[in-house]
Amino acid sequence: MTVQDIFTFLHTRAPFDTAEGWDNPGMLVGDPRRAVTRVLVALDATDGAVETAKAVGAQLIVTHHPVIFAPLKRLAADSIPYRLAAAGISLIAAHTNLDKAVEGVNDTLAARLGLTDIEIAADGMTRVGTLPEEMTATAFAAHVAAVLGTPVRAAGDKPVKRVALCGGAAGSSLFAHIGSADCFITGEVKHHEWLGAAGRINLIDGGHYSTEVPVVDTLCGWLTEAFPDLMVVPYHEGECFSIVK
Repeated sequence: MTVQDIFTFLHTRAPFDTAEGWDNPGMLVGDPRRAVTRVLVALDATDGAVETAKAVGAQLIVTHHPVIFAPLKRLAADSIPYRLAAAGISLIAAHTNLDKAVEGVNDTLAARLGLTDIEIAADGMTRVGTLPEEMTATAFAAHVAAVLGTPVRAAGDKPVKRVALCGGAAGSSLFAHIGSADCFITGEVKHHEWLGAAGRINLIDGGHYSTEVPVVDTLCGWLTEAFPDLMVVPYHEGECFSIVK
């Protein structure tokens, strides 16, 4: 199989033309004709991801976040795109198209949290679902923290039954769900968003990495099922910071 074969498959599951206009998903590094026997799947193309791809002999990395976002004015030898090209490793990124996709970033997160009756919000990314049983705000925040395997920031004291969520940096989307959901979950919340939610909707910040990294396992499952002869390696790097108390 080739890089193009994998790109074509990913397009069927998370069409690249559904991405937001400001986004830059797609095949960002490499040759679509390159043969592929091993692929590394990661949230980001970090130093660790590149070195792991080289160590396992991967010809391709599939990420969620684009390795090239703004136009490049120079290509330094220590930059990730240069290092990928020098190593002969291609890269495909599925970003906001994967946020919107069925079984993508947000459906994966909703499933992990045990939500049912999932609906797609008007923005195409946010999912709204129902818990099997109503939970207190404190118990639900603890549930989210346990599922994500990370401390979370939480505010609000309303009982939780109906939940809206959007992984990554989607704090501004919470305002569309005041009155229709008991809690909104995302990965980055700004100060004014906490203030705007106060007394109106419970709010949980689970971290950008932690709310999106579950999709790595989803992508691995898609690729393994579609290409049984392909060696698929998941890469979970962990948060890029530590919490100091």
